[in-house]
Amino acid sequence: MSFNLTVGQYQLLNEIDEELSMIEQNIYAVAAIRGITYEEASKIKMTEFSKIVSGLTEFNVRLLEKVRVTNKVNLGGVDYHIEHKPDKLTSGQLLDVLNIRSKNQGKAVEVMDMLLASMCKPKGKEYGDDDLNINERAALIRDVKLSEVWNVFVFFLESLEQLLQRFRGLFEQVDGGDAEEGAADFGRRWGLFSVMAE
Repeated sequence: MSFNLTVGQYQLLNEIDEELSMIEQNIYAVAAIRGITYEEASKIKMTEFSKIVSGLTEFNVRLLEKVRVTNKVNLGGVDYHIEHKPDKLTSGQLLDVLNIRSKNQGKAVEVMDMLLASMCKPKGKEYGDDDLNINERAALIRDVKLSEVWNVFVFFLESLEQLLQRFRGLFEQVDGGDAEEGAADFGRRWGLFSVMAE
């Protein structure tokens, strides 16, 4: 029994504390897969329980890397475009991504739903035209199969990191680096946006 995990299930599985005993981790895993509580999962008969756990051991996120990158996803019956190139985001989308990222350093999987929600816009429309806030869109993302969005998510994060590395000095200076007080280096400060506009 192998699973086609959703984004939400994958996030729940990654939240399981590795300090717990193996049986406790497995109970939490079964709860995540079934969408039930820990208590409910602890009452499942061992024959069924072991099948679920066995299916999880067969899951390998590396196999998702062989899936073609796609920038299309259906959320709640509506087709969305996932922008996988950071320089193609609107300034509002980039701000949302940077805010989520800065508040959750090293927790990309935990906020995968939020990051993907800020990368999405209804096909043929603008960001926010769906009248959903990020949390509402993220709730829809959690129900999407991980295989549908994994590669676009990884590609986006790698591209974003390259972009931020390229402009690391810009962010450090703007955020309180060595610039003399009152001296505005607009060439460096706004350089990121001019390159992104090209």
